Amino acid sequence: MKKTLAMVLCLSMMLSVLAGCGNSGGSAPASSQSNAPASSAASGSAPEAPAEEAITLKMGSTSPVGTFHETIANTFAQKVNEVSGGLITVNVNMGGVLGNTLSHYSQMAQGDLDFFMAALDTSSGLKEGGDMAVVLVPFLFDDETHYNKFLESDLLGGMVGKIESANGLKYLGALSRQMPRGLSTTNTPVRSVADVKNLKIRTPEATAMTTIWSAWGANPTIISGGEMYSALQSGLADGQDNDVINTSTSALYEIQKYYMELNYIYQNLFLWASAKTFGELSEQQQAWINEAVAATYAAMDQELNSMYETEKQKMIDNGMEFIDADLDSFREATEAAVGEFEGTLYTAGLYDEIRALAG
Repeated sequence: MKKTLAMVLCLSMMLSVLAGCGNSGGSAPASSQSNAPASSAASGSAPEAPAEEAITLKMGSTSPVGTFHETIANTFAQKVNEVSGGLITVNVNMGGVLGNTLSHYSQMAQGDLDFFMAALDTSSGLKEGGDMAVVLVPFLFDDETHYNKFLESDLLGGMVGKIESANGLKYLGALSRQMPRGLSTTNTPVRSVADVKNLKIRTPEATAMTTIWSAWGANPTIISGGEMYSALQSGLADGQDNDVINTSTSALYEIQKYYMELNYIYQNLFLWASAKTFGELSEQQQAWINEAVAATYAAMDQELNSMYETEKQKMIDNGMEFIDADLDSFREATEAAVGEFEGTLYTAGLYDEIRALAG
């Protein structure tokens, strides 16, 4: 009897223990819950994003050291560092030390160069980029308002998209406005298009530019930005095509006598990135880069107009004479040449589409 009672008591205790361990709600035992780390859902906060690592990116430009272009590039590097809290450093390489224009684009396609600061026309030598040569047609744009309409148009967006896809690039937009381009000469005042005949005019590495100056009767000579001063000083070139600010900051007033404000080409400085590099950045890093581009443009825009007045006066104070050229003579010579450009320099009809944006 005692033995039977003991067995009953033992069985009762086991059933009690099993009932206490049961889990009809499917939750873990209280002891397990109290020892588990609190989840982000339980605490009501979102998971923390992984910390960004510090990186260094490389930027190239063929523009000479000491020019306003270098100020723009350095401002961009500074803005990137600021908005990223020091996590992204941009090393700036000016003066074509990384090679010529096409070499910069090639390095970006390979992922060996991260950024290239250049004008739109420089992409005209790339696959699917031929139409960009149109921006160098003299007097294409009536004024800056017309030019900005083009920059904001679907027309430019389509042109850029083809270049990006074909060359492994990412277009990030404008870093700065530039003043319209003109002409400086060492010994020859240019009062009409006839005066440029046979002059050796230094031009950047752009087929469209050499074609235009040839159409005007000059002998265009491709010389890198880093060698421009010495070429003009030695007589290898008689003049150069550039805006007032970069002519002055290159100190060309030391070796040249005349400047003609032709205002015949509107250009901005734009930032291209390696698609490979940009694609490997986190969304946060990409956002920092885009923010820095916008901040650089805003900073340069405030400075540009006052800098134009300052640099123009510096040229005058150093003995450079500003010549009022007959712009109509240049326009007439251009109109005669535009027909030759259609369908060869760029797609037929593109010139008229851009002209129509003026409204």
